Amino acid sequence: MLTENEIGRLRNAIVATIASPVIGSIEDYTWEAIFHYVKDIPLSDPALGRSKLLYDAVDIRTKSGWSLKSLQLNNIKPGNTFFFVIQRADVIKKAVQLGFPNLAEGSSPQELGAAIIQHWNKKIIASKSAQSVVHSYEGILLKTIRGREYLYCEYPLEPLEANNFASAWTVDRITGKDGVGLQGSVSGRVELVWYKNQKQLFRARTIPSEAVTTNIERVRLQPDRYVETILTALQEQVSDNPSENNPELNI
Repeated sequence: MLTENEIGRLRNAIVATIASPVIGSIEDYTWEAIFHYVKDIPLSDPALGRSKLLYDAVDIRTKSGWSLKSLQLNNIKPGNTFFFVIQRADVIKKAVQLGFPNLAEGSSPQELGAAIIQHWNKKIIASKSAQSVVHSYEGILLKTIRGREYLYCEYPLEPLEANNFASAWTVDRITGKDGVGLQGSVSGRVELVWYKNQKQLFRARTIPSEAVTTNIERVRLQPDRYVETILTALQEQVSDNPSENNPELNI
């Protein structure tokens, strides 16, 4: 989880981000940028290219990696369970690569579930190796629709044990037949859901009691003041650190 210093940096970064009149809410790369600031990790320019590997932030000093998500929920109280997409998993197309050469949509739920878990595990293992990660986590920022309350949750992220899962199709409430979602449960609790039409894999997480809560007032800068402040800061940065990465600004 976060240190006291990092909790303070998280709050400051959220306040500063929400103050920008060009940002509606904290999404995707905005959350990644905030997290790099919180952890004091160098941040690359997304215009230089984006990796398809699992970890959005890696601290080479501690060999720690985080897969980052930002989600809006109605209920962000500890104990609430939520689902979110972790991977596009076209396991039928990749059946041979996964070691299931005879896999089809009509295969048994347990065989499909095993292939889905294998697909996810391969992503974790390959990314850990490629990104030199030893300590693996999910770092999730939860927020409410009004953007005043935020929770940071952190979970260990390691390969799953397929033998612990029982897989079964959901039941269509209207027809009573198999639905489109394959659920993977551990001890009767749904942990994974794979939708065969979209080929998307969802994971369940429960908000822990130790989640870091941040409440803020939404104070927004006027656009004129925002632009002037940013341009001034850019000029100062270029003047203080002249280099190829900080070209002269034509303002």
